[in-house]
Amino acid sequence: MNINELKALSDWFHEHFSEVQKLYGKLLQPIQHNANQAGKQPLESQLNELIGYLEQMKFDDLSLQQINLLDDLGVSEYIGPQGARFVEGTIRTSEYDPSTAATRINDAINSITQAHDGFQAYRNSLSSLGIGESDDDESDFITIRIGFQNNASINNVTDLKNYSKDWYDIIRGIALAANEAPESTKVVGASTGSIILILAGTASVTAILALISKNIASVTKDIIGIAHQIEDLRGKKLLSSVIEKELKKLEGEKKKSAEEEIINLVSKKIPGIDGEKITALSGSIRKLLTFNEKGGNVDFVAPEANYEIVDENGIADNPIGTLAAAREAIHEYQEIREQIKLLTDQTGQDL
Repeated sequence: MNINELKALSDWFHEHFSEVQKLYGKLLQPIQHNANQAGKQPLESQLNELIGYLEQMKFDDLSLQQINLLDDLGVSEYIGPQGARFVEGTIRTSEYDPSTAATRINDAINSITQAHDGFQAYRNSLSSLGIGESDDDESDFITIRIGFQNNASINNVTDLKNYSKDWYDIIRGIALAANEAPESTKVVGASTGSIILILAGTASVTAILALISKNIASVTKDIIGIAHQIEDLRGKKLLSSVIEKELKKLEGEKKKSAEEEIINLVSKKIPGIDGEKITALSGSIRKLLTFNEKGGNVDFVAPEANYEIVDENGIADNPIGTLAAAREAIHEYQEIREQIKLLTDQTGQDL
């Protein structure tokens, strides 16, 4: 993660911090009172206000690496829709205890404040060193991160050779669809641990890749939703062998039809695509589906919001080759990614 991304994350966190801290504090007051006093104070309005704010928090501008940093800082469970579930689980429970709830809410406030202090210290350090956002010589390119992890890990040179060929084919198919050469997508870095390959993609290639990733994520979401439905029915003792068989069949059909559905959806967004381009793009989608099934991931750093094209009537008009179209596709992908995260939190499944 570079300076610009860290700065953007700290700005995003700072933007929400005051309101989140205030609303958590407002909820904590009646809880603490009820834990120590015989006369009880109502807290439903404070509870609804906090949950309402947390649920509307948007993570669309954040990359996976930025969200992972929030996880590492221990604040993800207290903010956004996940935070709303934490608050509801703390207060709206049959085992509600004011003393325990006060401790948990206070822990959340402390964690959020500590993270904000860390981000603020980072911002101050940059300022004192005279470091602003770095100038990007590739301003027309968008950062794409390919995460080789789980069963998609690179463990030896044979894996490296195979995944290099796969990703050449993936980018080639997408570049052809965008009327660009594969080499227009640049390799600009890599990191260790779970190996991450960092690419710089043009707006067209990034928009198509994000569009494909969004549709793959939609299929994943549907499959996880079916698994969640099975476990929900099992927990309620309503799952018969016939129902389970039908749901498993539906899950298999979703996987089987994914490639054809995605190529149809993506093709509609790309004017004039046919013949060799369709064949190459189908190959890209097939390999991306396999990469996703093995646990690999694709991440994007969304470009700034000041690229939108508006027509004379004030209506947004963002063709596939523009940075605004890439930003829109990335946001749609990241929105579904967050929905999947909430589903996997509920089912306990790993992606």
